[in-house]
Amino acid sequence: MVSIGSISGRAFSAGNPGADIDARLAVIRQRVTPGGAANHYQSALAIDTSAPDPLASGFDPFGATYQAALEAKAAMPAATFGSSGVATDAGAFGSFGAESFMSTGTTGSSVGRIGGFGPMPVPSALQVFGNGRIPREALQPIGEGGHRLFAPAADAWMAAVDAAAADGISLRITDSYRTYDQQVDLVERKGLYSEGGYGAVPGTSNHGWGLAVDADVTDPATLTWLRTNAHRFGFVEAVPREPWHWEFRPTQA
Repeated sequence: MVSIGSISGRAFSAGNPGADIDARLAVIRQRVTPGGAANHYQSALAIDTSAPDPLASGFDPFGATYQAALEAKAAMPAATFGSSGVATDAGAFGSFGAESFMSTGTTGSSVGRIGGFGPMPVPSALQVFGNGRIPREALQPIGEGGHRLFAPAADAWMAAVDAAAADGISLRITDSYRTYDQQVDLVERKGLYSEGGYGAVPGTSNHGWGLAVDADVTDPATLTWLRTNAHRFGFVEAVPREPWHWEFRPTQA
């Protein structure tokens, strides 16, 4: 295997992204005991893996550490990159844009539902780049800091922000699109979700498609508003244990 570079001391290779993922996960898993107790993360980051509601111990805005990076670091070059967990009919958001689904109304089937939405329907326009490899210019600013999303998701989120403001709610986010390397960094700091942490396997996070946000739900009124209204803008509460994580799934909202 020919090494062509490294990030944080870990080599990556040309032409074999799957091996890169395995190699990086191997480093991550070295810090986790065989029984799945994330001793490294728990001691260093005080993750309470038994808490049913992470808000009980204080809201942790994952995206805070990425804000400077989003503004200062150019997006990674586009590259064809395989992904897992992508729906087969990945281009079917219909007519893109916030108004296309708000005008006809959504069913509201996601209200009261947390998780269980299945693979993310990822448009083919994003799949050609790969998860976490989307060029900066292919994403749209959402009007808050350096945060960006896939254009229809960005339009929808900004419409939600305006609607929330009309109801006296300040709807802010702490994270949006994450590059592949930011996903790796998050797992190294917060652990894998499947092992009690908060990070998806790098290369599979829906943040890496520009289709997810982490909202600041420190104020319970904000979370209540999202759970009542987010479906109108195509967003669903997709991940158990993470009430801040909302995904753009207009066909499922």
